[in-house]
Amino acid sequence: MRHSILDGTAADTFPSPLPAPPPDRALVRDCMSRPGVAVTPGTDFATVAAVLSASRRGIVPVVTTDGTVAGVVAASDLLAAHAEHDPPRELLARDLMTVPAVTVTADTSVSEAVARVTEHSLHLLPVVDDDGRLAGLLSTHDLLDALRREDEAIRSEALALALTPGSGVVPGSLRIRCERGLVSVTGRTRTRGDAAALCLRIARIDGLHALADHLSWDIDDVEQ
Repeated sequence: MRHSILDGTAADTFPSPLPAPPPDRALVRDCMSRPGVAVTPGTDFATVAAVLSASRRGIVPVVTTDGTVAGVVAASDLLAAHAEHDPPRELLARDLMTVPAVTVTADTSVSEAVARVTEHSLHLLPVVDDDGRLAGLLSTHDLLDALRREDEAIRSEALALALTPGSGVVPGSLRIRCERGLVSVTGRTRTRGDAAALCLRIARIDGLHALADHLSWDIDDVEQ
């Protein structure tokens, strides 16, 4: 039994099974919440606090009369204002909001949304349309659910490819995992060529970012 095509000289025998990462399949539109709860720039402190408390989201968008997102108010902004102003009730949303708001559109990929959330240490993003009007809200919980579903979809597709009749895979030996777009394949195939072909097919799955190949084979049918 020999080990997989990524070991030793075999890596030079076959082309790399890792093409450039394909576009992400999951988009913000697939996981955002609708409609978005919002306040206006003239909303008073007490009302903003009530909206934040009721929504349990920790942040609320501030929109103009035409629905354009002007900024966002976080619970931490209210707490800071309460500490600095006694009493803070004269403050309005326009005095509290952070501008400009970090936003995404419905067509933004989930991966890009994750990058923005991470970069700006946010828990929620307003989703806007092409004119900057509020279309929904995207939370970190929404993103985590989307990533989990994307990983499961990739794993299911890889499993279907591996179990296709004629793949040469020994079914009882097969183990496939996917975490954050990284697919790990462990198992045994009938021939070295079968292992190579399977890796190449799996590497073409949309949304896959990397492939860890741990395949082995029974017969080396490739000339050195």
